[in-house]
Amino acid sequence: MMKKFTLASAIITALALSACAQTSNPTQAANGFRYSEAEMQDIASANKLPHRVFYTKPSTGENAAWFDAVKRGDLATVKKMVAAGQNIEAKDSGSLDQTALGWAAFIGYEDMVDFLIAQGASLQATDKGDVYNVLKSAVLGKNVNVVKKIHGLMPKVDLNAQSLESDGETLVMVAASNNRIDIVKYLIAQGANVNLSTTTQDKNMGSYDQSPLTYACKRGHVQMQQLLIKYGAVNHRTGKPACD
Repeated sequence: MMKKFTLASAIITALALSACAQTSNPTQAANGFRYSEAEMQDIASANKLPHRVFYTKPSTGENAAWFDAVKRGDLATVKKMVAAGQNIEAKDSGSLDQTALGWAAFIGYEDMVDFLIAQGASLQATDKGDVYNVLKSAVLGKNVNVVKKIHGLMPKVDLNAQSLESDGETLVMVAASNNRIDIVKYLIAQGANVNLSTTTQDKNMGSYDQSPLTYACKRGHVQMQQLLIKYGAVNHRTGKPACD
């Protein structure tokens, strides 16, 4: 009886380990996405960049299968589709008209970013939201390695430019507001000014009268507040290195 029980237990254990091995495959997680739900929620959720949530429903439009593969992080399928003639500059008509490279940069699939760039994907890809190039897409996300890679390919980008956004937001403001610690560290190291503030005069905009520090204060990002203050940030409203 004990032998039968032991054998059954061994079979169950083997099946469980096999299942774990399959779901640990970086290109095929249990939920169909490469990242866990918690990881994806840290990228975009109902409370953070809700218009960029990519994992709650299938893509729509004529390139739905393409964008589903991109958003899942399914590089094997993406490669097959490109080999079959898929247009890599197709726009995601169901979600902001983002391109595949824009999505991959935002979600943080570094290998997919590498592949798409090698295929000639445009670094100047925009969307109907507030993305004006792929570096902005990457900064909205959380993979600092992708940010570094794309920035290295766009060395003439002015990190402190305030004319690219209608409200005068800079990349470090964007990263600070979304609590992207590693990306803010990188941008500062590359010369980003932590004491610029938005230029919009429209008080109805969420970005009105904001700076990297006030964004971090407004959204309760304590570690971000500390980091910015460490690198010389002051509250432009009070002139003090503090939220109040």
